[in-house]
Amino acid sequence: MRRSSKSAILPLALIILLVVALIVIAPRAYRAVTSLKDAQHPRESDALAVAVQGDGIPTDELYTRLLSVHRQQADYPAVLADLKALVDLKPDDAGLQYQLGLVLAALQPEEALLHLSRAAELDPSLAEQTDKLAQNIRIARMKDDPAFTLLEAGRALGALNEWALAAEAFRRASQTRPDYAEAWAYLGEARQQLPEAQAAGDGLAELEHAMKLDPKSLSAHMFLSLYWQRQGQLDRALDYLVKAAALSPDNPALQTEMGHILALQGDLSAAQQAYQQAIELSPQDPTYYRLLAAFSLAHNYQVSQVGLPAARRALLLSPNDPASQDMLGQVLLELGDSASAKRFFEQAILLQPEYAPALLHLGLIYITEENRTAAYEKFTQVLSLAPGTTAADQAQRLLDNYFP
Repeated sequence: MRRSSKSAILPLALIILLVVALIVIAPRAYRAVTSLKDAQHPRESDALAVAVQGDGIPTDELYTRLLSVHRQQADYPAVLADLKALVDLKPDDAGLQYQLGLVLAALQPEEALLHLSRAAELDPSLAEQTDKLAQNIRIARMKDDPAFTLLEAGRALGALNEWALAAEAFRRASQTRPDYAEAWAYLGEARQQLPEAQAAGDGLAELEHAMKLDPKSLSAHMFLSLYWQRQGQLDRALDYLVKAAALSPDNPALQTEMGHILALQGDLSAAQQAYQQAIELSPQDPTYYRLLAAFSLAHNYQVSQVGLPAARRALLLSPNDPASQDMLGQVLLELGDSASAKRFFEQAILLQPEYAPALLHLGLIYITEENRTAAYEKFTQVLSLAPGTTAADQAQRLLDNYFP
């Protein structure tokens, strides 16, 4: 028993000795590390780096720690300084170049272009993200309007799910031009996308301010509709959508949003009419036929009469689109034709092997065929290829149910 007691005490004693040694032998390093939580500005970052260098702690490690703290504090000038220091230390690190490009896009968009290009050169897998962001910035700067450039950079950052940086870009755009309704509207939506602890409000004040600045702002109407939909107030959400549709009567996306809300309210007939209106506005776009088919499936509403013709038309318009192949497969599966459904899921995967929805649905077919090994493989593929998506959530539930 005595031996056990000593061995339990020894680690605590060692910890105390190490802390004392750190304070006595390397006081500057101790102060630097314990001051990380209070670091607010680039100058403090530099001062801490000098202190720690004097005690032999690597500068890159310090700036990495500072970067984490400054991100949590949303201190973007300090984040920028940290990333610049790290890129100076590691110029061939694609991830650092990419992160620096993202932050610059929110703060100084034109300066982001060089780093985004460098990131794609170092890691071609980043090219798709960097190209979209850089393209938005290049096109926007042609207007010679800094607020507009920030807005477009923010929209591209939002599309990359970089909502904290997007919110900062929109905030700066609204500060650059306080009467810029679009910037205020997008800032309100960005705050909705952020976790509550980071959001600095739920976005309603910004959205209402945008509406006051420009009562005809389409963005303000759409984002207010989304806001009230998230609050569960569907009548208010629909009211803003109706007004948005009046402002932009040829916009099929607004009709599909109206259809979605009407369906949530239980008015399936009116919802179908809204989806049909979207198709009439854009009869050659397979997207709206797929949305009509998805509505029919989701609410089990006239699947044979509405969902099946819509899915078939989508496939005729886009035979090489895995989404259209998958949608027709889903409709056929719902109608009990699993053999035909399987062929369409397989074709979707041939067109795009990493298309997660088709992998998920093919896994469901394998479950019905009692091919558990193949089903397990498809569900785990979905988790690997599409983490955080609806398909991944469904795959995880199926794994939990069938492979406990």
